[in-house]
Amino acid sequence: MKQAELPEITQRIEALAKASSLGSRIQNIDVEPGEFDDGQPYLKVWLTFDQTDDLKWPMLKPLILDIEVSLEGIDDRFPSVRLADAS
Repeated sequence: MKQAELPEITQRIEALAKASSLGSRIQNIDVEPGEFDDGQPYLKVWLTFDQTDDLKWPMLKPLILDIEVSLEGIDDRFPSVRLADAS
């Protein structure tokens, strides 16, 4: 199983986020490894925005897909991309 180091993963995500149309609105990015109940590893990517009231899925989808595709090549753990204040 391919697993990249967290600094490399975080650096890739930060670069994608900054280059995205939402880049100026992203305040923080956290990447956290986790494990499902069955022991399978995953990556959780938390994106914190300055505000989320006006964010809609069509605005977020390109960035989320870019993150997932970028990580596919270096890490077999599938990312779960979430908004920090999502309920």
